Amino acid sequence: MGRDITKRHSALFEKRLRSGFSFLRDIYQYGKARELSSFLVWELRHRLGLFPANQYLSFLNDDAMALDGAAVGDEAFAERLGRFLQREELSASPCAADWKVLFLNNGELYGSLARDDRSLFRSNGRERPLGPLHTFPERIKSIFVTSRQALFVCVPGAVYRSADRGGSFHKCLTLGSSASFFRHNNGMTETPDKTLVLGEYGNVWDDTRWRQLAYVYFSTDDGVSWERSDFLIRQGTNKHVHLVKYSKLLSQLFVADGDNKKKLWMSAGLDSPDLEALKTWTPVNRFHIQMGGYTSVVETDDQVLFGSDYQGGTNFLVSTRDGRTYDKRVVPDPYRRSPIDNMVQRQSKRGTEIWANLPYSTAGSKCLLMVTVDGGNHWRKVIEYHRATHKVWLISSSTGIPDRLYLSVEDLRNGDRAVYEIHD
Repeated sequence: MGRDITKRHSALFEKRLRSGFSFLRDIYQYGKARELSSFLVWELRHRLGLFPANQYLSFLNDDAMALDGAAVGDEAFAERLGRFLQREELSASPCAADWKVLFLNNGELYGSLARDDRSLFRSNGRERPLGPLHTFPERIKSIFVTSRQALFVCVPGAVYRSADRGGSFHKCLTLGSSASFFRHNNGMTETPDKTLVLGEYGNVWDDTRWRQLAYVYFSTDDGVSWERSDFLIRQGTNKHVHLVKYSKLLSQLFVADGDNKKKLWMSAGLDSPDLEALKTWTPVNRFHIQMGGYTSVVETDDQVLFGSDYQGGTNFLVSTRDGRTYDKRVVPDPYRRSPIDNMVQRQSKRGTEIWANLPYSTAGSKCLLMVTVDGGNHWRKVIEYHRATHKVWLISSSTGIPDRLYLSVEDLRNGDRAVYEIHD
């Protein structure tokens, strides 16, 4: 819910507050009054049974693979994960490289390693990556490759560009703070006219308020130069940009902001000069409770799906087929309190899968990695875990829909970490 609020008050609806004054002070200081009011309404609707039963996400299986005391990097764990996924006609193979951030591009992998997260490596996916292509001054936060094969690497404070598959890089964009970046898999997109759009994400507290970093950047020359728009800041967004996504289905560009208003914006046109003008953008939600500010998005043949960002509250999977009407599905307990932080698609022999990760939990809730093969109508639980002991991340991204994806599993108690490739 904001600076330190999530850690201190994430169990708001599960136990009595130790200090009501401290809680109210934080809500006021960090601009969370709108969010709290929405949380209270949704909590009451859930507890009183006012959400219709068919409005909750539907699961086809009751059991998930629970992360327990097994070492996540040993053969026994890999075999256990493999057996569980076999029931879903899937396979999981341990990766020789300890990938941290990955981008899949035409059969090649560009990524950083957990043991060397400032360096960029390239691999064909079957062999260990050789020496690094380039080492950056800070850890790599995100990677993107355009349709014209320009390669972008984002580190805190800056974006670097390569025109020769990582042979050389130059800084093409300085962001609004030394802590800013664009979110991997959700923070950069490309339109049909090859305009690049990037949303800035950063958490910087300046004495009494958040630094406003909700800038949207546009490039019409494949990222050589950039223009910056502050239309979100002029509309009162106090923090940053969660996602930018061009929808081929709707021929629209979506932008989701955070943190106080959490709105979803839709472009009225794709002419790049007009994209910088406020008049071009229409807010999908006028009020916080109407939902926006999403942190994840995927697109199928007939709809766009968004994952909500209401940590500690009630979370939703939201879909639209036309950009005007939005269907909202409630995440059920014990996963309800976790945002749908990331969604990744994979092309399988069964069709297009959507993998979603809900990676945050309170003392009375759980985290979940789940998958659907019918566009989100029904889901299967894959891995269930507690954030206090484990982390699971969907670490791969791509501009297309590849036939594999990569996830990492980490045991926070001993630091063990393993990366798995999911494939048919």
